[in-house]
Amino acid sequence: MKTCYVCGTLNLKENNYCTHCGNRLITEHFCPFCGEVNLDYANYCERCGKQINPITIEDFDTLFNDFNQNLLADAEISDEEYISILSNIFARADFYEIRGDTIKLKILNFASIFTDCKTKARGYERGFIFFGNNIHYDDRLDDSVQIATIIHELAHYLLFNIIENLLCYILSVNTSTTLQSFVWYFLTLPEFRIMNEYCAHTVEGRFIPYGYQNYGSFNMLVEHMGIEKEALDSMVTFGNTFANEIIVYLEKYIDADLRQEIKVQYHKDSNEPTYKSILTETEESWPLTFKNRMLLQILYDIFKEASEDDIKEQLEEIKKGIEST
Repeated sequence: MKTCYVCGTLNLKENNYCTHCGNRLITEHFCPFCGEVNLDYANYCERCGKQINPITIEDFDTLFNDFNQNLLADAEISDEEYISILSNIFARADFYEIRGDTIKLKILNFASIFTDCKTKARGYERGFIFFGNNIHYDDRLDDSVQIATIIHELAHYLLFNIIENLLCYILSVNTSTTLQSFVWYFLTLPEFRIMNEYCAHTVEGRFIPYGYQNYGSFNMLVEHMGIEKEALDSMVTFGNTFANEIIVYLEKYIDADLRQEIKVQYHKDSNEPTYKSILTETEESWPLTFKNRMLLQILYDIFKEASEDDIKEQLEEIKKGIEST
């Protein structure tokens, strides 16, 4: 029997996917330490003796070793495999009913299905995501603004989670703070911050009334980075493509009725729409196969760069921050 490491369900040995949650079940274990192929039920590598079931990479030397670099360099992912990864991320929401006395509490409780949501009462930001693994929002603001903030930061979290799960799938490992540190490093590089922020603004914009969007964080990034137009357009399209993927799933849960409740909350708060504009906008979205091919190439390039000692020092600091939460 195989035990699904996502939901714990026992599956028949010949199953490739969990019968309960649909998670892909590991059928063979490539040791990330020495590259040896082990039987699917092996707990320790038969060559080097290190634990491989579950495989959890705890240090950066192991993460960036030649074996894992080659895995990423040769990686291909089909549309079906990618959609399965997305479906597994959102599957947990299928087991929860969205409840709350107010629409803000409903949205907050929904976001809490995925990650911890914490209040903040300092700083000028409406909200932020802390090292990729929890959401902070300012509860001093009107409920309508808090709703927009929570959805915005949830989009950041989901993008982080998509990249994290994609790497886990390619490297055949469970997640760890080591892997998460690399994902955070990747998403906070200047050009990918633009991708990340555009994605979050687009997701937020789908669920709040037109004219209330605040593009300050994105516009500030574009103004201060001085990125060339071709690179900027590429990152915006990347962000829009990810946003469209996330929106498809979120609309299953934040449905038309909840969106109507959000509109009513904006009217209750007597906020006037500002109709602020974003510095650059696109309706272009790349086909899944093309986008994932580009993404894997970029991840490999950053992965190889991050194996250098000076970047590892930055990653160690990120790891400390993640482990402190």
